[in-house]
Amino acid sequence: MPTELAESQVAFLRGKFQAAREVLDSLDTRIPVTDSIYSSVEDGFDNIEETRFLYERAYDQEPDAEATHELYEEYLGAIDTVALELQVLETELVYLDLHQYQRNSATSGRLDHASSISSELEDVFGIDITVLPVIWNGFAIDPLDENIPATGDLSQIYALILPRTQSDPEVYAPIFAHEIAHAVLDRHDELRTDFNNAVREIQGRTRQEIDDEAQFARSWRAWFEELFCDVCGVLTFGPSYLASLVSHLHHSNPYYIEEDPDGDLHPPPALRFDLVMDLSDEYFPNLLNGIRDDRIAFERHLDALEHSRPRIYDTYDYGELRTFITQEVPLSVDHDLEALVDDITAGVTPDDQPERSHRLAANQYWLDTYPP
Repeated sequence: MPTELAESQVAFLRGKFQAAREVLDSLDTRIPVTDSIYSSVEDGFDNIEETRFLYERAYDQEPDAEATHELYEEYLGAIDTVALELQVLETELVYLDLHQYQRNSATSGRLDHASSISSELEDVFGIDITVLPVIWNGFAIDPLDENIPATGDLSQIYALILPRTQSDPEVYAPIFAHEIAHAVLDRHDELRTDFNNAVREIQGRTRQEIDDEAQFARSWRAWFEELFCDVCGVLTFGPSYLASLVSHLHHSNPYYIEEDPDGDLHPPPALRFDLVMDLSDEYFPNLLNGIRDDRIAFERHLDALEHSRPRIYDTYDYGELRTFITQEVPLSVDHDLEALVDDITAGVTPDDQPERSHRLAANQYWLDTYPP
């Protein structure tokens, strides 16, 4: 019977599951979604045994029948499902283990700060997710339970990765909004589809203008997510997002466009700055004087490197697509930018507005005209 190899794999997976259970039992931090994945893996092992029993019975009766072959494939599929969900569980436990270790170290305050900002942003965006902050090597957000039945169609657990730094937390607090916005976009597939359709329509009528329209379309489809997240940063943090962003956009060539499809297809820093400036001019022009020095510093950086701007930059900096993003994203996501701007203008303190306290504190840090 050809199940020996599969049974060896099942034994290996059971050993991994037992090890995962030991880690889970040792953790102080437990989140409900983890228990859902754990239970799903347990049920998966039961399903493996049931399908193996059905296959072996069919094999004893009609080993060459098509139905018997299908049962063997079903048995292997049950093993693959457990392997996938167990991999998700193991990845999550790595982050939980690191999170617990860092909570018991000198970095615990930074994790608490990140969790508190994340909760404030979840409320304003109107999403319900579990955010697990860990200190690592930069800013990123990693969905831990993507595309597994145990947690549904949408990711529910995200690791929020932070840089290891001694900088004042308010320096980078606005960047949290950009990272959390990746989870927001996960819940706006229709907007992404509309944007991709707009790219396709432009691609069809600009073949004579663009040397490689396929690369143009590929770049903009990839850029959309980062630019969406920048818009969300503006909508939730106001002028402090622009000030914080420019300090993170350092690049030796801010006009650089990655043409390798296997490379990092992030939008050029110059394009991100221009898009955020467009939004800032539209939504809070009267507050921009408070971050004048930060804005001018980046503009001088761009001017100094104007000579390195590639010929294709002007072609790729496509106004119609930028306009789609600056107009459609604010209409699609929940935000309270108008109230935030009113609070800053009126000099409201973070303590007086707890639902915006972290975002007001960030603006007090960055804006010369809105001191603590």
